[in-house]
Amino acid sequence: MKHKITPLLVSLFLAMLRVQCPAEEVVPYKLDDIIVTATRTESRLREAPANISIITKEDMEEKGAVTLTDVFQSEPGVVTSNLFNSPKFSTIDIRGYGETAAQNSLFLVDGRRVNDISMSGVDLMQIPVEMIERVEIYRGPATVLYGDNAIGGVVNIILKKGEGKPTVKAGMNTGSYDLYNPYISTYGKQGNLSYYFLTSSYDTTGYRHNNDLHARDITGHFSFDVTKDLGLSLRVGHHKDNYGQPGYLTMNDFAVDYDRKDTKTPDDFSATEDNFIDMETRINFSEGLSLSLGGAYRNRHTSFHYETTFGPWDSMRQVETFSLTPKITVKRDVFSLKNTFVGGIDYYYTPTKSNDMGTGTSYTTNIDKTEYGFYFNNEMYLFKNLLASGGYRVTKAKYEFDSVDHTGFLNTVNDRVWKEKEAYRVGVNYLFNKDGNIFLNYAKGFRLPTTDEYFNVFNVPPINESLEPHEVKEIDLGIRWNFMKNMGGSATVFSGKHKNEIFYNPLTYVNENYDKTKREGLEASLFWLITESLRLDAGYSYMKAKFDGGSFDDNDIPLVPTHKFSGKAAYAFNNFSFILSSTYVGERYMASDTLNSFKTLPGIIIYDLDILYRYKGIKVVAGIKNLTDKEYSAYGAVSNTSLIRAYYPTAGRQFLFGLEYTY
Repeated sequence: MKHKITPLLVSLFLAMLRVQCPAEEVVPYKLDDIIVTATRTESRLREAPANISIITKEDMEEKGAVTLTDVFQSEPGVVTSNLFNSPKFSTIDIRGYGETAAQNSLFLVDGRRVNDISMSGVDLMQIPVEMIERVEIYRGPATVLYGDNAIGGVVNIILKKGEGKPTVKAGMNTGSYDLYNPYISTYGKQGNLSYYFLTSSYDTTGYRHNNDLHARDITGHFSFDVTKDLGLSLRVGHHKDNYGQPGYLTMNDFAVDYDRKDTKTPDDFSATEDNFIDMETRINFSEGLSLSLGGAYRNRHTSFHYETTFGPWDSMRQVETFSLTPKITVKRDVFSLKNTFVGGIDYYYTPTKSNDMGTGTSYTTNIDKTEYGFYFNNEMYLFKNLLASGGYRVTKAKYEFDSVDHTGFLNTVNDRVWKEKEAYRVGVNYLFNKDGNIFLNYAKGFRLPTTDEYFNVFNVPPINESLEPHEVKEIDLGIRWNFMKNMGGSATVFSGKHKNEIFYNPLTYVNENYDKTKREGLEASLFWLITESLRLDAGYSYMKAKFDGGSFDDNDIPLVPTHKFSGKAAYAFNNFSFILSSTYVGERYMASDTLNSFKTLPGIIIYDLDILYRYKGIKVVAGIKNLTDKEYSAYGAVSNTSLIRAYYPTAGRQFLFGLEYTY
């Protein structure tokens, strides 16, 4: 296999050999930034025994990010793919899970779980980018702290909080494919009340035919300090959209009359309505002792219409989620040693109802999942610069299945499944001065089967009770270090042994457990402040995801590239910022190609150029995505029986223009 390196990265390397370091003191890597994802309480980045990165709102502005998908593209160890070239169908893969990435990465909004209990994945359209303060990415098993889905990593989306005098911000993004994205927000703090309220819309005809997307959002974040020791917060959101589904195209389609923008499913469409309310009470009993009482409700309704060979098929899904997440935090010395203890209970009750009609069938299915989790995590400074940590979780989950075929063709189903799993982690972290840290972490994590991995009304039997939870034991060794006054970076190596990884077997058409799989890799970042005006960033990740035994022994896990490079050069001049970025994602086998017998998706290099202008309350953004108009497909799948290769073409060159005014 030939490995490609972007010309941009080569130029960055050559520049490193030529440019002298400036004498003034700078901080390229902000190791004292406050994060919350590593311990479920506030801590400094360099105290985290894991590879964690922070994407700030300023970073998102530089990327010209309009949707959440744009935020992750340059992150080492993270690969984005897009089924229908729409932010509705984006998948974020942390540490190489390929087809099952959506089930193995946990997404949070201010600590609230937003993953579905089915295989549908996370809807990245549900939180507008304009509402996001920062995004924290935790790589590696975080099951102890967050439970199900966190086996590959965690993405925590932190919403903006109102500060300062009352302010109004209005803006609009426009660009290729009839993009129309206006938004308006108001925020501030008056007395003990803080508020941030946003309303926005997102409309585009999309790159392909029947690729349109129309979305509306209303989001609010309110907090009130009753006293200095009692605080209340409320987050609410409403999202509504409808969109087309252009489907896939095959090599035979391209060879006949189809263009990359064409579709064979012009009448397939879907719609979503998603509402949530998230409340939290924070009580400080005394210095170092606090209690958080969190509770949330979410109601999500989706509908789908497909035109099949046998006639129309219509589906409707109603998903409710009730959650209670009480948590206690104790920051007090133990035997004169600085100590932080976090413990709590995570309770989630998710009743779902679905109706499916078409091709001579009509059935209703109710699936309820109830999950209880108890966890604790403790961090103690054994010495001034040596931090030891450990944690434990036990989770119990109950699945209840109730399905009725109204035509009488299929048997009625009424059954339940119980699962119980444990997770733990231990780690040490050495902090050297204020310049960096070295950490070693060992974790055992798990991922429970989703409802539709367990259940398929057409299977015999419909409930796959032999399916076991996915388990992993992983060790991470990493360093974060500002090794020069103007240069810093990080590197993490990891090795994970997996048991019972869940996958859809394309040869048997059933969800099964692999015997064993393994993942080994490296994630590295470099940050270089050449001058106050010029910054260079570079990232690299190496990932080897393999089957470790069985009929697929030593084959690569599909959709996982071995190499990923990213580079960014940012130059500030007066009120302007110029950002040139490049990303290379290596070749990988297509979805369902567990035999590694088909041609791979080729490696791809993408360049983006963004220009940002600020003047007082005005911000102007202009950008060109996929600067060289590269034609490629970020996602592809194969059929082992019909030998079909299905591609989902990704957009070519795209233009973006945004204008924002703050008053």
